[in-house]
Amino acid sequence: MDWNLVLVWALKSGLFFFIIITGCAYYTLAERRVAGFIQDRKGPNRAGPFGLLQPLADGIKFLTKEEIFPLHVNKLMYLIAPAISITCAVVAWAVVPLGGTIPLPGPVADLVGFKMLDLQIANPNTGILFMFAISSLAVYGIILAGWSSNNKYSLLGAIRSTAQMISYELPLGLSVVTIILLSGSLKLSEINDAQKGLWFIFTLPGFISFLVFSVAMFAETNRLPFDLAEAESELVVGFHTEYGAFKFALFFVAEYMNLITMSCIVSILFLGGYNVPFGILEGNEYAAFLGLGFFLAKVLFFAFLFMWVRWTIPRFRYDQLMNLGWKKMVPWCLFNIVLGSTYVVYWGKYWKGLFN
Repeated sequence: MDWNLVLVWALKSGLFFFIIITGCAYYTLAERRVAGFIQDRKGPNRAGPFGLLQPLADGIKFLTKEEIFPLHVNKLMYLIAPAISITCAVVAWAVVPLGGTIPLPGPVADLVGFKMLDLQIANPNTGILFMFAISSLAVYGIILAGWSSNNKYSLLGAIRSTAQMISYELPLGLSVVTIILLSGSLKLSEINDAQKGLWFIFTLPGFISFLVFSVAMFAETNRLPFDLAEAESELVVGFHTEYGAFKFALFFVAEYMNLITMSCIVSILFLGGYNVPFGILEGNEYAAFLGLGFFLAKVLFFAFLFMWVRWTIPRFRYDQLMNLGWKKMVPWCLFNIVLGSTYVVYWGKYWKGLFN
């Protein structure tokens, strides 16, 4: 066994976990401050300078609250449900490329035996399929939470969420088929590198896929205007009505992890990830670090978009949710696959030259 390789994987896994946990913590603060700005109030600003310690205060509160188990729950499934949600949210990050390869400092390179470090934990040939497989498993956490709570509001929220995720995973996956056709790969790093010359969003098939994917990712993450699984005005808080303290915190963190993951994926699939249009950074010695900065800016834009939409667009009715998914988005996706295939087959040489 190559222990240096194991050490690198362990260091990268720890670094990624620290990044996403910290990102989730401050995403919650950013959303509350943005909500305050939109509603003409201040938001949290008491814990630390400018409220920067509010996520820490929230974390301490969740960890120190008394753990309560309602008498009517199925205790084993009740505990497994949040564990499934947080596990799927963390594992999905294994294939997300945050950037290219960056040079390691001399002492670190001597220690691990590598001079360059990939900003990605794993890079399987079926990276995008792995991502969708893990996101599909997350629905089991929601189903178990609703069923094991033995509460009518929780069960209704779980049933709604299940139907919603199944309905919107189809257009989500079909919209990515077009990107796979254009890039010729299932690897997220190769899809990213296929856009060194021109981003897919600037093409007609790519733009249609981007619109469908953007709508579907709101439904996939149970965010307004598609938060029918929680719907406080109807179902209390839906599938996690009976959850509190640390168990609720796991659902809470998993939701925000999924938001950041989706922001990363949409940036990679349609906006070139860590690439800058037209190869502007090619040959620059700091290209990897600059690319990481551009990628972060794209992710932050979509993270802000989730907040903006939440406080701008009202919740859809359930029939509107289903009609949009099955009668509008699925037909558009099928048309777009035909369009993307036509582009690749009849303008293949021009197509590859345009992007590379």
